[in-house]
Amino acid sequence: MASYATINFNYQKAMRQAAQLEDLANQLKRIANSDVDSALDQVAASWKGDSANMFIQKGNKAKNDLLQSAKQLQNTANAIRAAARALRNAEIRAKQIADTIAARNR
Repeated sequence: MASYATINFNYQKAMRQAAQLEDLANQLKRIANSDVDSALDQVAASWKGDSANMFIQKGNKAKNDLLQSAKQLQNTANAIRAAARALRNAEIRAKQIADTIAARNR
């Protein structure tokens, strides 16, 4: 049976990992919404024609793919947080039950 310290340590580790995923999601959003937009604006301003339009369309698809990946990372971070909370609560409850049974048997 894990100790309360181990349960808390594992919970905090999972929460840190979720925060790292959330940071990556935010970085992807910033890249998509500023860097990619800026690059596509520059292309649109300096390059004309069918090839430019196709390039911009592909750039917009890449931007949307980045935003979708960011959303998936955020969803994964949220799922990790929810699972970590549920696991921590279950482990604490199991530890409490085990401690109660052990106290009765003394």
